[in-house]
Amino acid sequence: MSNTKTILFTLLLLLCKAAAWAQWDVSLAQHWSIEGYYNPSVAGATEGIRISGAYQHRWSGIKGSPKTAIVTADTPFRFISKRHGMGMVVGTEIMGPKNNSLLAAQYAYRQKVGSGYLSAGIQAGIYQLAFDAGNLTLANDSVANNTVMIRTNFTDRSVFDFNAGLSWKGRHFFAGISVMHLTSPWFYAQSDSTPVAVASPDSIRRHIPRSYNFMASYNISLFYPLDIQPMIWVQGTNATTQIRATMRAIFRQKYSGGASWVKNDGYVFFAGALIRGVEIGYAYSLHTQGIGKQGNGSHEIYIGYRIPIDAFDKKSTPGKSIRLL
Repeated sequence: MSNTKTILFTLLLLLCKAAAWAQWDVSLAQHWSIEGYYNPSVAGATEGIRISGAYQHRWSGIKGSPKTAIVTADTPFRFISKRHGMGMVVGTEIMGPKNNSLLAAQYAYRQKVGSGYLSAGIQAGIYQLAFDAGNLTLANDSVANNTVMIRTNFTDRSVFDFNAGLSWKGRHFFAGISVMHLTSPWFYAQSDSTPVAVASPDSIRRHIPRSYNFMASYNISLFYPLDIQPMIWVQGTNATTQIRATMRAIFRQKYSGGASWVKNDGYVFFAGALIRGVEIGYAYSLHTQGIGKQGNGSHEIYIGYRIPIDAFDKKSTPGKSIRLL
């Protein structure tokens, strides 16, 4: 167990070496609720079927700003007396009239290590690219009264995408590392003025950059019915990094709320509730730096539902005995 922790925290230090933020993948404000999008090793980590969905509108007030919708589902299963997990991810990101979409499947293997479970997972899927999400620029729309808008380079291609992750989860502590876009797929990007039919000499050969994620959290039971969860998330590429520190409070295992600090970006405020088995949440991001400062903040909603595995077990009905008199 000590070796596992050493590896995890070594990776954290390596991720912290960079300073700026320029990345392909969306950073969800309520990342703990849909962490399977970032790390496939958490597939099947609960004792039931888990379905989660999130919708984020970044930088509202800026024309053409990104809108992202992600749905994940996973379930545990046993095979040859071993614990496994499988899941799927469906996602789409819309920016103006263009959008990127993802469809992927996940598999995870779980092994008892110490007081918790060590999980290793992989994800394979197809990205349908329609714009270069790593190349965002601000511009003024002179036709629309100098409205601030976002411009991107255009592309149209399907590429294979592969992720891998490792995580350990105990009663109170969780830590996970993952690599997204392990194959770093290439594509050609063009400006809006370039004909789409053929890749012209003006086309730019780009690739989806590999990104690395480190997530860790600890559940502190101060006194019933209040729990505190400090969390850290480091998300970066080979040259850039974003750091997010979160403090979340949970009351009676039904209501939650808290705030996050995001390096070189701003702050996030969120709240959630568990209502009749359905978990819902809302987050507002206040951007004090970067592109988001030009807008009216970012909004995000989350919804999740868990189905216990035993809900599918056939319940035995008491038999009726017929007594002949």
